[in-house]
Amino acid sequence: MEIKEEIHTGFLRVSKFQSIKAKILVFALMATIVPALVLGGMSYLQNSKLLREKISNELRNATMQTAKELDLWLKERLYDLRVFSSSYVISENFPRTSGRQRSNIETMVTLDHIKGYLNAVSEKFGIYEALTLVNLKGEVVVTSAADPSNIKIPDLWLERISSTPPIGTKVHFIPYVGEGSMLIAEEISTSSGSPLGVLVAKINLEVVGSILKLRCEGEISEIYLTTAGGKVLVSSKPLPKTGHASAHYFGVSSASPDQSEEPADYIGFRDEAVIGMAMPIAGVDWVMVAEMEKKNAYAEILVLRRLTIALVGGLIFCIGICAYIFGHSVVSPVRRLSKEAASVAAGNLDVDIPVTGLSEVSYLTQVFNHMVASLKQGREEISAANNSLLETNKVLHRLSITDSLTGLYNRNHIMELLDREIARAARYNQPLAVLMLDIDYFKKVNDTYGHQTGDIVMGRLAKSLQESVRECDYAGRYGGEEFLIILPSSNILGGAVIAERIRHNIGSLQIPAGGQNLSVTVSIGVACYPDHGDDVESIVRKADDALYATKANGRNCVSVSGRIESHHPSEGSDSRGPNLKVISRS
Repeated sequence: MEIKEEIHTGFLRVSKFQSIKAKILVFALMATIVPALVLGGMSYLQNSKLLREKISNELRNATMQTAKELDLWLKERLYDLRVFSSSYVISENFPRTSGRQRSNIETMVTLDHIKGYLNAVSEKFGIYEALTLVNLKGEVVVTSAADPSNIKIPDLWLERISSTPPIGTKVHFIPYVGEGSMLIAEEISTSSGSPLGVLVAKINLEVVGSILKLRCEGEISEIYLTTAGGKVLVSSKPLPKTGHASAHYFGVSSASPDQSEEPADYIGFRDEAVIGMAMPIAGVDWVMVAEMEKKNAYAEILVLRRLTIALVGGLIFCIGICAYIFGHSVVSPVRRLSKEAASVAAGNLDVDIPVTGLSEVSYLTQVFNHMVASLKQGREEISAANNSLLETNKVLHRLSITDSLTGLYNRNHIMELLDREIARAARYNQPLAVLMLDIDYFKKVNDTYGHQTGDIVMGRLAKSLQESVRECDYAGRYGGEEFLIILPSSNILGGAVIAERIRHNIGSLQIPAGGQNLSVTVSIGVACYPDHGDDVESIVRKADDALYATKANGRNCVSVSGRIESHHPSEGSDSRGPNLKVISRS
């Protein structure tokens, strides 16, 4: 009671200028870091906005100019094709190739004329891989391609060709992009307007790629052409060899050629962080996409960020020095108190902080010391009770899983171990051998020498059993004079070998009884997972069947359920040699 009153009185005598509140106020007046952070943040946001607008303009200009240039280039190619299709060579010779009254020689001559013309045009312009004439049935009539089988007309074109409109109506073929090339087409008609067929031009997409490369200037890292669904058709950079569709995250469509999306940040089809913008190509289902590498695009803002951080860091450093001078008297005791509190939280209660001064921290220090002393006393009491409980639990656990007479696992625990080992063997596809062991004529030992001697025999046998198996094996008392041994990762032959070793070692024991040495023999049955079962009950039953077969065949030997290949059992009964009998128990 006197200590509490003394602490309370000391707390009331704290000087006005020594209080934590006064020192925090002095420190707060010195802290000009908030305005610096506000100004720095506003500057950073403003410059970020300007840089974003710059990036947006560059991407917009790149997509617009490239889209217009590609649109113009496509119109020029369609115009060229319109000129080619209206050529005298094609318009005059093409009808004769489809006439009914013509000889083979005439047909070959007219086709040669047309093919020569198509070859000459391809060589002169250089951008056409092949020029091909297709009749109204969609069949290739003549082509400048070396291999006519490479000319594949799209299904959507075949429908238009097969449903040729009446005279005076012009069929429009939307450009088609295949693997590495593009197809454009123009209808061929007579001077009277009757449709004759279609002139198809195949253009390598590398030509379009060269157009896109010319527009990759400044910060623009890549420009590529996609379908409205996002499939990349051609790019200013080589495309990956594996077919990769780019989900470009833009909602533009070919129906709105004057519409463009705002720049977006996303992971491009090359799995890199980029900033991109898209614009549709008028008249076709294509979208032009321009991208910048995000790290390069934001390089300037990163520099600005570093400068802002450096400025704010410099202010923090200067203010920190001033704050240290004014707040040292507050920081030191609080830091010491927090350090010791952390030590207490970590479990160390050997703490006694010296009390100095008359501040609030001094009062908290006294209370803290008193609290730690109480905690230490309580922990010592709990620790003593807990240690006693742990020891009791260990003893109870050991008693719950072991047999009191032999020190081996009891039946419940050995069966749990067998179930667990079968599951593990199934998981790793490994064998598992199980031995069922029984002491021969054990009742006669009890009747002749007494149960006390029988207990000694059980103990010596259990010890020999533990010495005969491996460290990874398990041995337990199954019941009465029967024992169960689990041999992980052992097949039926390995189990039989270990069983024979157990039988030999036990047969060699000399146990004093009634003034003489007593020896016992055992019979052992062997079963194996998965050959003789895939669960506890079936394997134990097979091992037990083998054990009973052992007793029926003379005892003091090992019987195996099933058959061991390339192993011939010996019929000798010498306890020092192998005494293995193979009993087939299906």
